[in-house]
Amino acid sequence: MAITAELWQANLIALVSAYLAIKVLRPIAVYFNLVDIPAGRKQHVGHIPLIGGLSIYVGVLVAILSVYPIHDKLFYLLASSSLILVAGLVDDIKQLGVWVRILIQAIACVIMIKGAGIYIESLGDLFGTGVIHLGQWGIPFTVISVIGLVNAVNMSDGIDGLTGSLALVAILGVFVFESISGNYRLFDFLLIMVAALIPYLLTNLSIISDRKIFLGDAGSMFIGFILSWVLIELSQGDGSGTRQAIQPINVLWCVALPVIDTVVVIIKRLRAGRSPFHPDRSHIHHMLENLGLNTRQSLAVLIMIALVLMAIGALAQLLWPQVSAGLFVLVTAAYMYWSKQRDWSAVGEVAHEHT
Repeated sequence: MAITAELWQANLIALVSAYLAIKVLRPIAVYFNLVDIPAGRKQHVGHIPLIGGLSIYVGVLVAILSVYPIHDKLFYLLASSSLILVAGLVDDIKQLGVWVRILIQAIACVIMIKGAGIYIESLGDLFGTGVIHLGQWGIPFTVISVIGLVNAVNMSDGIDGLTGSLALVAILGVFVFESISGNYRLFDFLLIMVAALIPYLLTNLSIISDRKIFLGDAGSMFIGFILSWVLIELSQGDGSGTRQAIQPINVLWCVALPVIDTVVVIIKRLRAGRSPFHPDRSHIHHMLENLGLNTRQSLAVLIMIALVLMAIGALAQLLWPQVSAGLFVLVTAAYMYWSKQRDWSAVGEVAHEHT
């Protein structure tokens, strides 16, 4: 795993392009009303441009087109993720219905499956009894899984910096699990994603500018979609296992926090007789706020939790891989129990979220 001059160039292009995109897109967003307005459950101050996702997209796209040749898999990834981004932008402006968003996400998944030939065919050896193959059932399983992760990432976008930070933790998790297997793949692409995320995070957290921007549905859906297909590609390899960089179960540990939080939130809402997509104050960041933590403190705690979960998965992979799946279920059940004890009643409350 070497950082070449080509990779340095691509990272610099991604960083600068994403930063300049924020500067250029800010007045355009205001003109086209691509802004988040304080109302109801949104308690921020002022009209905040929803251009974080666009800036990340521009950084990734410009860097790749400037430095790397476009092969088939990359072409279909860029095409399908562009569809996701556009759908998110329309949703940010006009509020698409939930099922319209899901339909578009499913179409983007089909583009990847049919065009790039990537889907979840194997779940790996989850219980030490042999590799579980899904065959053609892997195609609908892949569509459901990708839609699930895209919406888990989208639902995690509740406080400043959280979704972008969790994306960085997921990418770090990929590098950790790749170091365990000794098989480094998509290293360049993931570092470009990191470089493109940095200007957004620094602006969103008001570190380099007091003029805040938000990620928007376009950004959270784009990040979730990209992470989904990167993790699928790395966990499936070429069918022989020779190009498999991480075990399928370790995909969950890379994105453990948004996945576990979303699963528990959905269960809460269904038990309360509500839609899984109905906003409330049952997410983990709401519970931390209820404990008295401010936004920055909540962000720091959640990043630490995500890192600890990823570390648990890495230790399981090193010491006893067969218990990893059961351990993930156990952690999810433990969080559900804690959540029920702390704030189960919050399902009935309307969320007052940052974006």
